[in-house]
Amino acid sequence: MLGAVAALGTTALLATACGGSDASSSAPSAGGWTVPVSDPTATINVLSHLSLKNDKMQDVIDAFQKAHPTIKVNFETIPFDSLASTIDARVANKDGSPDVYWADQPRISALAARGEAEDLTSAFSQYKDTFAPTAYDAGVYQDKLWALPIANSTQLLYYNKDLLKKAGLPEPSASVDQRMTWEQLTTDAKKAKDAGAQYGFLFGQFDRYYQLEPLPVQLGGSPGASGDGNLTPDFSSDAWVKALTWYGSLFADGVAPKGVTSEQTDPAFLGGRAAYMVEGPWLLPQLKESKVDWGVAPQPVFEGGKPATPTGSWSLAMNPFSKQKEAAAIFIKWMAVDDGGGGYIKYLPAPELAASTEGKQVYFAKDVFSSPQGKDAATIIDFETSSTAVNRISTIGYIEFETIMNQMFADVRNGADPKSAIDASTAQLKTAWQKYQ
Repeated sequence: MLGAVAALGTTALLATACGGSDASSSAPSAGGWTVPVSDPTATINVLSHLSLKNDKMQDVIDAFQKAHPTIKVNFETIPFDSLASTIDARVANKDGSPDVYWADQPRISALAARGEAEDLTSAFSQYKDTFAPTAYDAGVYQDKLWALPIANSTQLLYYNKDLLKKAGLPEPSASVDQRMTWEQLTTDAKKAKDAGAQYGFLFGQFDRYYQLEPLPVQLGGSPGASGDGNLTPDFSSDAWVKALTWYGSLFADGVAPKGVTSEQTDPAFLGGRAAYMVEGPWLLPQLKESKVDWGVAPQPVFEGGKPATPTGSWSLAMNPFSKQKEAAAIFIKWMAVDDGGGGYIKYLPAPELAASTEGKQVYFAKDVFSSPQGKDAATIIDFETSSTAVNRISTIGYIEFETIMNQMFADVRNGADPKSAIDASTAQLKTAWQKYQ
């Protein structure tokens, strides 16, 4: 399948050459196209879950078109929940639209294996060292690059100073060398709740693999799968049992609520109703506008464990059937690499954590990091994305994996025995993955 995909790229090259140049800034790809020095005259279709108006992607597209006036961008927004299925259907049409699409990083392996992404190795592997290693690696499958990262993520421990003071609790250190333990957090969150906080502790994303994966990893466990193609379930170790036992105890002991959804956690903390919360940097702009007196610390670690934190975000991939591959490549490069760390990070008004080193400096220069807490957050984010970040498992069976894992976490949250939940989920995943064996 991949060989057929590569062959189609040669045809695409011919369709993009009208405004371009023979000169090239990259080696020819497997499909024969390059990233030209001079722009072609072309129109590209771009598919994203972000909107031009509400997410202010219009500012980004306007900046690109100012820098590359002969390349017109038709930007299309699809709801997040429909994006993956829309990409599958549209690429399968083989009409070349969209030319570029937002690729959820843990799904890139599957996109490449199904022939839904163009091989970008020749064009963009030269930029590997400009990105956080985990962000770049998220686009690699079978030693080839299939998508280029434009954003990144991590997690922070936020706390409500007033609620901690009311409970007589010290504020956690912002130093990555004096990281709080989960065990201490559990004890302190219970005290804060007993002292009047509605919620002692919240995960921003209850029951979701993205945020919970680092818990067993901190204890020496695997990311959840191993073997050839990461298609062997691997979450029955003592590390996973211990991590899930602790997760279940949060709700059994009333430290965290059973009935709160992930959509309700940010408003709960911003409303001053939670003492502690682990959430991403995207909470910072809202905290800046809130009335909460807040502080920030590194994500905790288990006693005797090794710090590990969630990471991963979005990359850009190219449709292997695109008829405008050179123009599409120019757009991808501008978004991820050009203009001092990528035009996406530079021109998107809302702060977005960059995947590149240069882009992170643009991100940290945003006004949201000007306060003392913001400066603490910037230091922690820089460290975590460079030193403790752990990617979600890379496997062509990721969709089945994530679905089953999320349900396992939810079952434990609702009182299921951790070992029994692990055994049941392992059996279920083995069955689901038989089609890939």
